[in-house]
Amino acid sequence: MKFRVSRIPTRVSKLVAGLPDMGNVAGIAMEHLIYDLHLEAFATCVDTWPPFVMHNRGRIEFERGRYTLYFRDGLNFITMTGTHQPSEPSLLYELCENVLDISQQAGVEEVYTIGAAHYEDALTESPRVFHAALSDLMDEKLRSLGSAPLESEGYITGFNGLLLGIARERGLTGACLLGEIGDPHVRQPAAAKAVLEVLSKILGITLDYRRLDEEIEQIKAARALERLYKRGRAPGVM
Repeated sequence: MKFRVSRIPTRVSKLVAGLPDMGNVAGIAMEHLIYDLHLEAFATCVDTWPPFVMHNRGRIEFERGRYTLYFRDGLNFITMTGTHQPSEPSLLYELCENVLDISQQAGVEEVYTIGAAHYEDALTESPRVFHAALSDLMDEKLRSLGSAPLESEGYITGFNGLLLGIARERGLTGACLLGEIGDPHVRQPAAAKAVLEVLSKILGITLDYRRLDEEIEQIKAARALERLYKRGRAPGVM
């Protein structure tokens, strides 16, 4: 699982990374960050996945999964995301090691990943942001920015957790920022936005959330319509 690197950025201190997870919080957040800041790819790894093809109206469709690192001159951070989580533990470890190798060559000392915190009684209208930090100092920093530490004991599975474990082995600092979600099987743009609001303070950037806000409002409208039907009332009928 090797990356093709066009150049190594310089004078960066932070890595922000995330692969698709519950509610696709990480995927949504990373896509928005890359789109809004007009980040450009500088390293790409094409994976041996998926092990199938799609068909649509009698035509075969196929696109390999990939992982990409992004950067833009003038910023002090790089980002990494991809199409999927690695299917095997050995590939997951290899991906994490390779991403950190490139990141440290660029000067990265802080690693931030994005994830989802699943709660049955989640505040889906105003999701909270939780964190799991690699140091007490990082924990204090994130608390001051409006994030709350995960209080219970548990696991952060996949790339979004393991990357931090390996970062810790290398003497780096950082944290996983997790957006609160209810249903893990549907897109959760509100949770992604909540995480980005904390992350933007860490990175010292300003983001335009209008694209996310439009999707959030569409979801709210769909939920309101669903509640009306469950009550036995057609919308617009008194």
